[in-house]
Amino acid sequence: MHDLKINILIIDDDELLLRALIRTLNRLCPSAHVCTVQVATQFEQQINNNALPDIIFCDSMMQLPTGKNVLEQAKELCPSALRCLLTGDMSGNYQLQLNNVIHFHLVKPFAQSHLESVINSAVVLKTLPISSEHRVILGQLSELPFLGEVKQNLLNELNKSEPNISILEKDVRHDPLLAGKVLQIANSAFMGFDSSTSSVKEAIVRIGLINLRAIVVFSELSHQLLIKNKQKAINHLIDKGYKKAELSQSLAKYIKQDRQTQLLACAVGLLSVIGELIITSDPHGDLDNEVVPKFVLSAYLLALWGFDQKIVDAQLIDELPSQKSISLTVIHMIVEHVFCNNAFNFNLEEFDFIDDLALFPDIEQWWLSNK
Repeated sequence: MHDLKINILIIDDDELLLRALIRTLNRLCPSAHVCTVQVATQFEQQINNNALPDIIFCDSMMQLPTGKNVLEQAKELCPSALRCLLTGDMSGNYQLQLNNVIHFHLVKPFAQSHLESVINSAVVLKTLPISSEHRVILGQLSELPFLGEVKQNLLNELNKSEPNISILEKDVRHDPLLAGKVLQIANSAFMGFDSSTSSVKEAIVRIGLINLRAIVVFSELSHQLLIKNKQKAINHLIDKGYKKAELSQSLAKYIKQDRQTQLLACAVGLLSVIGELIITSDPHGDLDNEVVPKFVLSAYLLALWGFDQKIVDAQLIDELPSQKSISLTVIHMIVEHVFCNNAFNFNLEEFDFIDDLALFPDIEQWWLSNK
């Protein structure tokens, strides 16, 4: 499944479950190096004497310290590892996720798709060009937003190889605000359809599953992060996300990118303000762009939530792409410049990069048509 070496640590005193989990993980990720600990008190020794894990699976029913205590310890000792709690139910999930103690809550018996999601997130995170210093900060942050059970169920359906449109329609209809936003975007001019629709199912088909996933997440976070004393600033960022989505798809279409790239560009633009939203809504004011760059924070969370690696990679526009070609990252960089500055004020390195792609005539005409 993956060639990248992933270090996995399983902490569980159930011998049968350990064997089953090891077999499944080795099948899903043959390049993984899997270690086990059956006594929770040996966790710190395991960390000190071996390579740091990329993923930690820990049973909630471990005895003194409990699984929750072990993962709290892991947050300090190896913060860059993905922390996964194995439980028999979802009780206590809210507080654990609110404090960022766990990244994944897997309920036994867990499906193979749940383990695949964890591995995929670990692989994407490991390949991101994020400094070790920022990885530590990100792994130790608290009060980060998380996806509620209703939205997670919708995303689980979207994660299937062949999602059921009728189930998606039903789930979207359960949230009137989400349904309204899906219809609004499906009927917007930049989607390019001649007629409007009032059908949620048709709206889902129009915007595509990539954008439905992005809208579901963005809608959930927008609701979670609204704070009375910062409501104006947060509403401005929410509007910025939707405007960047529109501009990104518009630019991708103007420079003759295929339909799939246009939809991906739309999702990149919408989700690009997540880091900025979280920094702005931080109730303590401890989080700012100097502590962790806003686009790094966006990429980190999107990787955790299982977004396509292209969408995650395209968030990181503080550095130029390694490959000199038209990409989602380049589209995002251009849109961010024109949205925030209302002009093409690229630095010399950025200017040369875009000039080598012969994009300036097209993007100048595109921007004139969008003013």
